[in-house]
Amino acid sequence: MAGCGEEPPIGAAEGSEPAARPGLLVVVSGLAASGKSTVGRELSRGLSLTLLDKDQILEGLFDTLGCQDRDQRFRLSRASDEVLFRLAASSGGAVLVNWWSHDTAPGRLASITDAVVEVFCDCPVETAAARFTARRRHPGHLDHLRTAEGNDEVTRRLRESYRGPLRLSGPLVTVDTTRPVDVAALLEEVRAVAPR
Repeated sequence: MAGCGEEPPIGAAEGSEPAARPGLLVVVSGLAASGKSTVGRELSRGLSLTLLDKDQILEGLFDTLGCQDRDQRFRLSRASDEVLFRLAASSGGAVLVNWWSHDTAPGRLASITDAVVEVFCDCPVETAAARFTARRRHPGHLDHLRTAEGNDEVTRRLRESYRGPLRLSGPLVTVDTTRPVDVAALLEEVRAVAPR
């Protein structure tokens, strides 16, 4: 319990047990709208690891600082990435959710720990694009500017940016997110391959 003037760890689940494998990072990857946040929440709960979701950080910045245009959104998004990496480094173990940059994320994650499992949320680009245009998020994401372009344009942009799993140094678990995820089976698989 936090003492006077102390805050509980950011992202700690209320009533959660200590992390089963201190230092373990479970990195949830996949396209935008592939189901990463949903899978991440289930993994966090089932593994008793802190959930660090970049969108939660970003939306906190939107609420605090506002977001008026794409340039400001881009800067806040990069700041949220940095906060995510710093929180991960000090977490002692966490589930990390982001639409990761293949160019920078593998190196940044490797600098934190080699105890990593990647959980890749796999779904067709067309499915992710349909979900993306249908979902409603915090207005600071400026989705209304993107979805006005139409589903075909969103599909094209997602296809251009799609590079598959990050292929980190640790094990890769692929989960089909076109249908409901068997959470118990996923947790069992992650536990089985997680570095000890």
